[in-house]
Amino acid sequence: MSPRKQPSSLFKLCVKTCISLINSACYVIEKSYPENQFGDCEREAYALKCHLMSMLPARLFDVLCLERTCCQYRGDPRIQLHVLTHPKMTVFRKCDLDNGIPQHFWIQNLPNFTRLVILDLKFVCTDEILQIVGSNCLLLEEINIVSKVDIGKSLINASVLIRNVSDAGLYSIANLKQLRILAMDSPRNERANRIGRCVSQTGIIMLISELPYLEELRIESCDIGATLITTVIDIGPLSLKKINCHFASGDGIKKLIKICPCLKELSVTHLSAHNKDAILEQLALSDLRLTRLDLSFFFYSDSMQRLLAVKGCYLTHFSLWEIEHSLTLEAIVSIGEHCPNLVTLCLMTQSKSLVTPRYFRKPDKIFRHLRNLTIGNDNYNIHSILTFFLDCTDNLQKLVLKYQTKINIDDTLLQLIQKGKLKRLNCLWLDCTLEVSKEVVKQVIQHCEHLQMFTVDFTEDISDVQKYICENNLDIKLGSY
Repeated sequence: MSPRKQPSSLFKLCVKTCISLINSACYVIEKSYPENQFGDCEREAYALKCHLMSMLPARLFDVLCLERTCCQYRGDPRIQLHVLTHPKMTVFRKCDLDNGIPQHFWIQNLPNFTRLVILDLKFVCTDEILQIVGSNCLLLEEINIVSKVDIGKSLINASVLIRNVSDAGLYSIANLKQLRILAMDSPRNERANRIGRCVSQTGIIMLISELPYLEELRIESCDIGATLITTVIDIGPLSLKKINCHFASGDGIKKLIKICPCLKELSVTHLSAHNKDAILEQLALSDLRLTRLDLSFFFYSDSMQRLLAVKGCYLTHFSLWEIEHSLTLEAIVSIGEHCPNLVTLCLMTQSKSLVTPRYFRKPDKIFRHLRNLTIGNDNYNIHSILTFFLDCTDNLQKLVLKYQTKINIDDTLLQLIQKGKLKRLNCLWLDCTLEVSKEVVKQVIQHCEHLQMFTVDFTEDISDVQKYICENNLDIKLGSY
């Protein structure tokens, strides 16, 4: 049976009670002054903060600030933040309610937080705020500077999004030499007309070349690898450990490895029909010791087998989106033999050859450490392939099955349950094409002792299943499409 919900810890209850009491005091203070006396309101909030600082340890303010959304505050979030922030706090992450706070508030208060190590300013950040951060928060190791977004009108009176972070803001934080993780906006298209401020590829290159310990650059919808490969600026070696590259070539990957010799996680998407082997050969010849490798639109070739034979012993995560529809069980066995330390495996294929022969004998000691398995998309024999993997490992915790054709998998799940192969699962995600009866859903919940996330497409009324979960106080999220 899925685990039962546990009561909140005494610490969590204390934190929630503290925030509730502080919220009540803040609201009383706020309602005691009209809007034109906001300065007096701030002074009284500051007095309350000083009183709390005399009683509570500084590190507790980090927790109170992070958990402040557990109790909704009905008033102006600035008053609450005035009380919950502390000069010695090391972590600050804004919440959604903070998005409407005027820029002046951040400019006035951020200079006090000189001990910050983590700062999240997503959707409130501007060049002016970054200037303050760059001058005062020199211990930062992680920062999110995704821009504040305003809505304006273009020349043709259409609504447009106006961003507030530009290369000038990036220059301001170039002296944050301890930064290891940076999240920001994607660069503008150089040929596109934009309203407002935007960062450029040149500005990003300048910034990362100034940050000696930067390990991870998080930019949504941005080909970071191609940005580094195509730049005319002489950069590197960088400390970046995670890179995605969507328009790669053999020479490009060779240049990328030279720029980022410390890479640990690499994601490559190669849409072209040519030069795939050249990319794999460059990775095999390099000194990289990748722990994660994601390959999309590749196929299991001799070059890939050679790469895994050389580098597979370092991999803990491997993903292959295969396009030739030719993946075989022998190839999967080869992956298991060359990658003995895999914890996560994702195989996406439409190969009709992915079946287990009748008298197949599984090699010993492959996929023993596998905890997370994703397999799709079509044509493979679900029963035989699942049985193969679950015979290899007793540690599987997350299983994601994708399929494009409607098929009932009741018998497969029941057999795996009877053999005890699903008992360690804590997350099971089944595609909407995979039909599972209500009775089998119940069996899964009753026999998977650690299951807490279960996504399945319901074709019947499951109100009695939900009632069973509620009555037994089970800690499981049962979802559908």
